Amino acid sequence: MSAMNKITNMVEKVITPIAYKVSTQPHINAIKDGFVATMPFLIVGSLLLVLAFPPGTSNAFLQGWQSIVESIGQGNILSSFQVSMGIFSLYAAFSIGFSLAEHYKLRALNTGLLSMFTFLLAAAPIKFIPDHGGIMPIAHMGGAGAFTAILCGLFVPELQRLLIKYNIRLKLPEAVPPKISASFDLLIPIVFLTVIVVSLNVVLGYNEMTIPSAVMEIFKPIVAASDSFFACLLAVIVIQLLWFAGIHGSQVVVVGILYPILMVNLGLNQDALAAGQEIPKIFVNPVLDFFIFVGGAGGTLGFVVLMMRSKATHLKTIGRMSIIPGAFNINEPVIFGTPIVMNVNYFIPWMLSPIVNTCIVWIAFKTDFISKVVALPPWTMPAPIGAVMATNSSMAAIVVLVCVLVSMAIFYPFFKAHEKQLLVEENRNNKSELDSNLTSNKPITE
Repeated sequence: MSAMNKITNMVEKVITPIAYKVSTQPHINAIKDGFVATMPFLIVGSLLLVLAFPPGTSNAFLQGWQSIVESIGQGNILSSFQVSMGIFSLYAAFSIGFSLAEHYKLRALNTGLLSMFTFLLAAAPIKFIPDHGGIMPIAHMGGAGAFTAILCGLFVPELQRLLIKYNIRLKLPEAVPPKISASFDLLIPIVFLTVIVVSLNVVLGYNEMTIPSAVMEIFKPIVAASDSFFACLLAVIVIQLLWFAGIHGSQVVVVGILYPILMVNLGLNQDALAAGQEIPKIFVNPVLDFFIFVGGAGGTLGFVVLMMRSKATHLKTIGRMSIIPGAFNINEPVIFGTPIVMNVNYFIPWMLSPIVNTCIVWIAFKTDFISKVVALPPWTMPAPIGAVMATNSSMAAIVVLVCVLVSMAIFYPFFKAHEKQLLVEENRNNKSELDSNLTSNKPITE
């Protein structure tokens, strides 16, 4: 058996079943759906943060930008950031609880509200100050509270299932309207959750800790390990292998598994930017969306450009059909139209191109050639624009261009080999069609 067949069998027999189980696991799906629901808040909040911090005053455009910020007031812009990206974990807690409740056929709205209540109790207990009323801290309602939001969103539906299983509920008369009865069903879970969360806060308070800070301590090794070259490279390799097998690798790896961790990294970067500190993390979603995977998974935009100029009709057609979607990082036409999926002829460039791009991008961040990511533009934004907005650095566009050119160079020899095969087939088909036409033309007789 050839090495390529061994790789193909490994993808089919090992990686694909695992990916399927991950993509259908209800708790992972609830986390995925919960964070996806927060996406509009993350995008708007991220862009507001970038708006509040112009990258210098070295030219007329940046000076005008600075003047606009000063006229609006940086504090006013940041207040909008705080109620969007700044408290996105609150929205995530509600959405995760809502999603898992739908899976379990519970009352989703009630469960979402209860998950949000639990998160607020754990992450933002109100402190009463004489003559000033209550103050709700938000330090752990952004990226630093993401893992706490996940735990609250998953724990609350499971607790409700347990209470329902053992019929622990307030039994109201049948004459009570269903909506009122459903609201009273929350009373016992609220009491349980209040006792549990307040007790944990009291115990942790003896060590000057809170629930979110304790949770972050538990997950700190994972967060630290996630922001490494090898973690990024491993994610890229698995995504590529899954796509090669026809499975949406980004949905499984990034959205299904890594998303909470990458959101923590983004939150830490934004907190550092707002505090005027050094931005710490490299591996955030836009690193994949706008740098490594320019044009979609595999970094196929350069390949599309090659196909547009192909002499083979099939490749030229796919290239022209794919250039506009590819500019917006959508490349299913390339993956399935070329095809790349399960096509051993393209396995090497399909894997090698993003791996090389990962190395280039990581060096660019490590050497401070470009600033680290502080914003989360929509992944469908054209790569150079999205990269500049994500990093607030114009040099990001240069790195994107380099990645496109590198991908073109890697794909080129395999593209030419495929083109040659197609041209031979097209010439053969054209000749056969011509011979058929000549044979079918009967001579005219008197």
